[in-house]
Amino acid sequence: MDNVLFIIDMQEIYAGRGRNKDKYSYDTDRLIDNINLKLAEYKPEEVFYFKSIAKGLGGLLGAMPKAGTHEAKFVERLKIVGKNIYERSKPDVLSISDVADFIGSRNIKQIELAGVDVNSSISLTAVTATNDLNVNVLYNTNCMVFTAPEKAEKMREKFRRNRVTLL
Repeated sequence: MDNVLFIIDMQEIYAGRGRNKDKYSYDTDRLIDNINLKLAEYKPEEVFYFKSIAKGLGGLLGAMPKAGTHEAKFVERLKIVGKNIYERSKPDVLSISDVADFIGSRNIKQIELAGVDVNSSISLTAVTATNDLNVNVLYNTNCMVFTAPEKAEKMREKFRRNRVTLL
């Protein structure tokens, strides 16, 4: 296994039909369709799903859903093809030691990122992967949305500086 796919924050609160569409105004149907198509390119053991779950102030401020709530569930139409599902309260998914250890121990060469960039989850993960783990990162614009679109170009520039490949 050389390549893996990270699907980040594809939860009801951020991409579901009942989400706050003023705050999260992107086309989730297109996003879900594109991610589901992308899944066909990977084996189940190469796909990792990540959920944001509130701990501490995240739950108090409503920035992240609480565990066990409808808002914390994956969106209904998202295909779940494997068992690599992780919950986190920090933006960088590589802050989960089991995931970082897996990437290092399996000599993963490339991570493709997909999902919703909440609190810069995808950009922080990309920087950690390239700088700390020396792994190539693919940022697939067809499988990614920003919760703050006005920051998209700034993030793309950050990606370029950190050797992230934009597709």
